[in-house]
Amino acid sequence: MQVLDVQPLKLDRWLQTIEQEYFAEYLPAGGAAAKFVVGDSPTLARLVPAAGTLAKRHGMLSVHLNAGATRLHMLQDVFFAIAAALPWDELVQRYLQALFTRNGYPWSQPWGALSMAAMAREFGVAANLLARNRDQWLSHDLWEDPHLAQDFRAAMMRLCLARLEPSDPDEGDGSPVAQWLRGEKIGLALLRQYDIAARISRTNARAMLISLCHWLRKAGPKGLLLTLDLRPALRPAPLAEGDLRYSPAAVMDLYEVLREVIDDLEHLPGLFLLGFADQELMAGDRRRTLDAYKALEMRIWPDVRPGDQQNLLAPLVTVSA
Repeated sequence: MQVLDVQPLKLDRWLQTIEQEYFAEYLPAGGAAAKFVVGDSPTLARLVPAAGTLAKRHGMLSVHLNAGATRLHMLQDVFFAIAAALPWDELVQRYLQALFTRNGYPWSQPWGALSMAAMAREFGVAANLLARNRDQWLSHDLWEDPHLAQDFRAAMMRLCLARLEPSDPDEGDGSPVAQWLRGEKIGLALLRQYDIAARISRTNARAMLISLCHWLRKAGPKGLLLTLDLRPALRPAPLAEGDLRYSPAAVMDLYEVLREVIDDLEHLPGLFLLGFADQELMAGDRRRTLDAYKALEMRIWPDVRPGDQQNLLAPLVTVSA
């Protein structure tokens, strides 16, 4: 496969451009983008924390996944890994505070869980009336949101209601809903008690990822930076002991997942997908290089360049420290 025979971009300059063009306004406004970076190990080691700093600066969450630890060729596993990394209690709390505040009931204890009885006393409202209002607000803002898959709506409703009753034994990381989000095995009979009809699998993972992106923006963050280290998948042997091993067919599945996400970007508000690799992506094992999967190559290969220079906004760039 051809390589990018151009002068590498300086990482700091590229990050500055990405921040101005994407993180400052475009992503917070609901845009989405996918970028791929090729560089040497020292440069890529700087990339993840530097990109995470940009995300934090602009009110976004960041999740980093490594192909050696997460089966990136299975979209449901990507979703599970993202879900496991997110601060669900904080997100639910932020969402509920904003919801109650918009409806004239600002919480007096920011970031603290309050039971409905405690809030009723705080606001001087009968508990049953406040609960009725709460159910109406959640129904309108969450249950009726067409951007959220039905099972995802049910899960978020359960997390919200559990947060409003802190003594509920189903609250927290060990709840069936939290386990469902992380892909842990939960009996379907138990899930149906929470109005969840199916486990998350390849067939519904796309809908769950779309739902998650919309939910995060409801909960306060402006978006999600998802960094993917693709290097372990590009070699026949694992890079480190314990890493997952990818067959050439699995690498093609990985490229297919990336292609699907790129094609879905208009439905993934606030998502910035940042995949990175070394030169193995273009000049390694021919069964694993980018040109082995033309559908992805055609979407990210920078055919148009200013002379022998790189376009700073191209979907695929080569960088150096």
